[in-house]
Parts: sequence; structure tokens; C-alpha cells
Amino acid sequence: MKTLFGIGFIILGIVTLFRYPYGEVVGFPELMGVLIGFGIIILPGILLIRSDNKNKSNTDEK
Repeated sequence: MKTLFGIGFIILGIVTLFRYPYGEVVGFPELMGVLIGFGIIILPGILLIRSDNKNKSNTDEK
């Protein structure tokens, strides 16, 4: 279940990154805000997937 939520967060982050209008002239602070927002969405997804994989490998060893 954690993997499913993690994949969902990653897909959501990628979609929101491509929805940002790159055609306009953007400043450095605005670009940094976009990248920070992208990281806030993507990072929990990556951590959820890693956590679920660790839990699966620990139960296999016992």
C-alpha cells in the first residue's frame, strides 16, 4: 500500500512540474519555489517506496 501511495505522489509531482508555464520569463526565486514544491511532493513518495521495500525485505529474512 505504501508503494502505491509513493507512486501516486511521484506521478502527481511530475504532472505538477509539467503544468508550470515555462513559456513566460521566470525569475530565479520563482524557479527555486517550483523546485522546492516539486521536492516536497516527490520526497515523501520516494521515502514511502523505500520504507515499504525495507519492510518487505525484513519480513523475508525472519
